Amino acid sequence: MAHQPYISPDQKLPELTVKGVLLGMLLSAVLAGANAYLGLFAGMTVSASIPAAVISMAVFRLFRNANILENNAVQTAASAGESLAAGVIFTFPALILMDYWQTFDYWETALIALCGGVLGVLFTIPLRSALIVRQQLLFPEGVATSEVLKSGEEGGKSVKYLAMAGLAGALFKLAGTGLMLWQGTLKKATLLQNKLYLFFGMNLSPALVAVGYIVGIRIAVLVFIGGAISWWIAIPAYFAVNGIPEGTSAADAGYAIWSSHVRYLGVGAMVVGGIWALVSIRSSLVIALGEGVK
Repeated sequence: MAHQPYISPDQKLPELTVKGVLLGMLLSAVLAGANAYLGLFAGMTVSASIPAAVISMAVFRLFRNANILENNAVQTAASAGESLAAGVIFTFPALILMDYWQTFDYWETALIALCGGVLGVLFTIPLRSALIVRQQLLFPEGVATSEVLKSGEEGGKSVKYLAMAGLAGALFKLAGTGLMLWQGTLKKATLLQNKLYLFFGMNLSPALVAVGYIVGIRIAVLVFIGGAISWWIAIPAYFAVNGIPEGTSAADAGYAIWSSHVRYLGVGAMVVGGIWALVSIRSSLVIALGEGVK
């Protein structure tokens, strides 16, 4: 069945407006900063499209002539900022790990990020034709965002839920980190037998709970498997061969070994996963790039 657009091409509505551009720039900066923190903290980011769509609808309710196209433009701008931040935090730290950079220069970092953003836009144009128009892939985040935008007239329930979740997360973080009512991080090492340890750790973070809910059970299980391989196989195997340094607890030594050795297993897995993703869609990429050149 042919796709029926929500807004008919014959219907003329303002889309790129001053208030939309200003709000898009603001949300892009705010959500980019939030995702940069979350990515460096948890190792993954979340899409900014849905929160930006909800916030945009809440703000534009103050204006009488706002419409869904303006909301869509705002969430697109915010999503671009989040994607740019993700590109920075997942690549630039490698320059530090390789000792190529000692510090982050602001203007150099900004210029590289700007070039990356321009390249992203240029490559997205042909990929849109290949992945959305030709193959008609659904993209769950995009579908969810469109449903949020279309349900924006249902009494503002989405805004209410977003505010409640943000308040709950802020209070939990304040109680744990600010008031020190409980310990945010738990780590423990148990000696099973000679030089064989079992490691267990937990981080009581609302941000991690939210990330797990958004990415879904499949990605969450993959993350858990990666952690299990690191902490229940790689690190115990290292200690079984080399032992624990004198004067150091097993838990502290485990974190030190993870930081200096084991986390590179995860880096290798990320590289292989990225290459495999490109290989799996190689035919569509070739067709899309060919059409883009034409």
